[in-house]
Amino acid sequence: MAQLRGRTASFTGARSLMRVRATVGGKTQSFRAQLGVKNGNDMELIAYTPVGTTALTMTAHGEDVKVDNRLEDSEWQGSSAELARTFGFFGTALTPAQMSMLMLGYLPEGVTAEATMNGLARASIGDVSVTFDPPSFPAKSLVVTRGADRIEVEHLEVVGD
Repeated sequence: MAQLRGRTASFTGARSLMRVRATVGGKTQSFRAQLGVKNGNDMELIAYTPVGTTALTMTAHGEDVKVDNRLEDSEWQGSSAELARTFGFFGTALTPAQMSMLMLGYLPEGVTAEATMNGLARASIGDVSVTFDPPSFPAKSLVVTRGADRIEVEHLEVVGD
């Protein structure tokens, strides 16, 4: 745990190409995405269509979030608390950048976690739980759950900035 907290304290940024399967509001979608987190405060998530075009871009700076949904030709802007009502897996206790760091295997402040010698095994914050299988750093596969919402993530490649 001390090593994970040390890595989190010295975090400057990371990017991941990932495969995602999301079940939100009873609807399941699978897609590839790119996740980028800078300095623990800024994040960007780009979700791709099956042919590789951008379907959705979510950017966040602290509590401020913007979502550009190109499939539905819509934009949304608001706080991370408002985002949590739409995308439940973010919860309300972490900013989007902090949740993204957790998904990469870092340990933001206030998160209750269990770790092995290889990395995080489980983490929870409020009513959001994250299970890493196998425990590793950086994370390889994880499942985020909040109520009936479930996000399965497989990191295909993770690089530090």
